Amino acid sequence: MKVSFGALVNDMSRLNMVLKQSELDPELSFHILTDPTSATVGLNKLLYMIEQDGSDIAILTHQDMFYRNGWLKSVEEQISLLPDSWIVVGIIGKDMGGNICGKFHDMRIPPCFNTKDIHTFPQPASCFDECCIIVNMKTGFRFDEEHIGFDLYGTLAVCQAWEMGGTAWIIDAFAEHYCMRPFTWHPDESFEEMFKWLHGRFPYAQRIDSTVIAVDAANPPRYDHEPKEEELLTRKPEYGELVIKEPEYEETGALIINTLSDRGAYGFQPLNQKTDIGGF
Repeated sequence: MKVSFGALVNDMSRLNMVLKQSELDPELSFHILTDPTSATVGLNKLLYMIEQDGSDIAILTHQDMFYRNGWLKSVEEQISLLPDSWIVVGIIGKDMGGNICGKFHDMRIPPCFNTKDIHTFPQPASCFDECCIIVNMKTGFRFDEEHIGFDLYGTLAVCQAWEMGGTAWIIDAFAEHYCMRPFTWHPDESFEEMFKWLHGRFPYAQRIDSTVIAVDAANPPRYDHEPKEEELLTRKPEYGELVIKEPEYEETGALIINTLSDRGAYGFQPLNQKTDIGGF
């Protein structure tokens, strides 16, 4: 299995100090693209370069990801378990019920995400975090460039895989994200517009979700049709204006947990549980 990496870069220092420190084979093919006009345009250029490599698998990664020794072997083992229908894979995202899924460390916080207590892997995905998206090159997958900006393309990838008649999965492949996005970040107007755009673009999607917002698990609302009365509870009175609710928080010692999801959904490891990076 031939693998190539690709990364969109807007900070060469982050690339050099984080991603390039990964414990990966230095002979692996690695492509970067600086300051693209949008994520989808840039990622498609990377996929073209990876196609020229003759690679079977494309790993599209953020510049601030760190991959430990053995990570690629874990990816290959998990991919071997997938059906032939697989098109895209992520390492952290949400399952079809809207629960956070995967094994992952956001390095801004001490605990790791580890949902092995509620998931088996590979697990069908409803969306990915964009930090790492793995593409089956033989499918000819390309991102829809009508999608603009630098958010929600992990959701786009899953919806496009379904549209192509294929499948999307979250695999067991622990990695570390040295994210610098502040905790004060909140979805802005452009995010909201693209979230609504996804509903119009994929009217028959099984689920449209994102790792950065809470979407009702049992009956996710849609924004491409006249809303039902119960859907209005999550919107402004004027139809079509999506409201991203501010989450409520409660303190539990030193750890802040979002009360919109329970520990199982968020997948935090208990703080007194030993973290074994190798075996998890």
